[in-house]
Amino acid sequence: MALSTLPSLAQSAPASGLGWDGHLVWVLPFENNSAQPGLDWIGSSFPDIMNQRLTSAGFLTIHREDRRYAMEHLGLPSDFHPTQATTYRIAQTLDADYVIFGNYSVASGQITATARVLEMYGPRMEAMLEVKGNLDQLIPLENELAWKVAMQIEPSLHLDEQTFLAASQGLRLDAFENYIRGEVEPGIEEQISHLTKAVQLSPNYTQAWLALGKAYFANQQYEQAVVPLSKVPQGSRHALEAQFYAGLSYLYTGNYAKAQTEFSSIASVLPMPEVLNNEGIAINRRGQNGTALFQRVVELNPQNPDYWFNLAVSERRTKNYTAALKAVSQSLVLRPQDEEAQRLRKNLIMLKDGPIAVAAEPVSATQKNMSTVKAPAASTPSTDRSSIDKPETNTPASGASSATAGASATSPDYEPLERIARSYDESAFRQAAFAMEQMNAMKLHSMAPDARATLLCQQGNAYVNDGLLLEAQREFQLALASDPQSAAAYAGLAQVHEYAGSQSIAQHEANMSLQIQPNVAAYLVLARLALAQHSLPIAQQNVEHALQIDPKNSAARGIQQAIQSQLGK
Repeated sequence: MALSTLPSLAQSAPASGLGWDGHLVWVLPFENNSAQPGLDWIGSSFPDIMNQRLTSAGFLTIHREDRRYAMEHLGLPSDFHPTQATTYRIAQTLDADYVIFGNYSVASGQITATARVLEMYGPRMEAMLEVKGNLDQLIPLENELAWKVAMQIEPSLHLDEQTFLAASQGLRLDAFENYIRGEVEPGIEEQISHLTKAVQLSPNYTQAWLALGKAYFANQQYEQAVVPLSKVPQGSRHALEAQFYAGLSYLYTGNYAKAQTEFSSIASVLPMPEVLNNEGIAINRRGQNGTALFQRVVELNPQNPDYWFNLAVSERRTKNYTAALKAVSQSLVLRPQDEEAQRLRKNLIMLKDGPIAVAAEPVSATQKNMSTVKAPAASTPSTDRSSIDKPETNTPASGASSATAGASATSPDYEPLERIARSYDESAFRQAAFAMEQMNAMKLHSMAPDARATLLCQQGNAYVNDGLLLEAQREFQLALASDPQSAAAYAGLAQVHEYAGSQSIAQHEANMSLQIQPNVAAYLVLARLALAQHSLPIAQQNVEHALQIDPKNSAARGIQQAIQSQLGK
């Protein structure tokens, strides 16, 4: 299974250079002990928040799609509520290191939630963790519980509770509720309704925009899907998935140029087979030649018969019939009963050797030859998680008819279409992303300490700009571990603590940075803190120091303008 490689990846090197092995964690929906069915959605909200926080802290988390796959693999319905014994079996299937489960109860506007961590290697049950408070503070309470879980699993983590609590700042509870309901509702129309409300209530809710786009896509409303998918910011952790479904939507609406742009952008970061496959389709349908991409695809995944079929179709378009025959023959080795591949092979024989060669070949001969070849287990439908449009259901928006619409393989109207990879295999993308992180960690390890610290600070500043405070804090801490005299790392930590609301810590880190070297970032942190406390002379003094270093700094000018405005009042 695809997931089975995750633990070996996680244990091959310290996660992002942290010095501890990345742990694979599975968070189950929490049980509702309040006897109020209308609050069942809260149970599904715990995995959502915990997965976000634990991922930010450097753990590997198992998502809803992976859980569904494991349930199907064990022959269990997707809505099955497992016992602890069954949970253990599922966790073994997923190769999880830790399982988190819990419950909650609500009474008189108060919620009490408890969590237990099951360590699979042992196994051993950790001490119970608990949070309680007002129900309208559900999100901060879930962040607090996530922090307690992270500290219990990995006490060596140097991440502040306040940073965990600040990670969801700005997210409205009613928007969060609608998002969760939109994710768990069985009906697509109800999903779209809830997700639409979520983004109306919180227009910057990236996850809800992505979920709404995917819901429209699942409902085959491709033009509508593109709008919410375009709301997902470039560079965010959801950007690649949003681009993938946007590319598919453009394919289905016949906008092949935009489809190619989307898939090409993803491939520049993660050249996964399904991405390259769809990019090649977009290129071909623009009247160009995407054969080279299909050749790369079969090199990356030689066990998928649909990729060989697509290569054969592409080679046929360039009239390279010999290469096309080899490709379609390989497709039939992997899936002997594929009738469309059989027709394509028959058509290619006719194009290469003429109608007489086709007539001389008994129809049953191919079947007989192929039936003696056993397809590899990895390519069978029961284990292939990718979803690929077969020509029977794939008719492009341009109006071109598929080869399976009735045209004979010997007919001049026969024109096979490539098979689109519809499924975004999130686990595969996460594995590839994690592998890239390991490569980045090895690159950092080979650098000189001061150069390593500089690069880590650059990555940390990028996380700060994206609002990913936990990720940023980890990068700046790693920078200080490499170079304890890094003024930029202290300044970065000052910004993280400032945004998290830890003003005294932010002030301390900024002063530490300035003791090492005067710099704009640290001065601006002190200026903003002083401005927030209405200490205008101190704020003005720090802004002037910043402008002496960088006279054109727009952020410093903005703070200066705010100071003058308050002085005017």
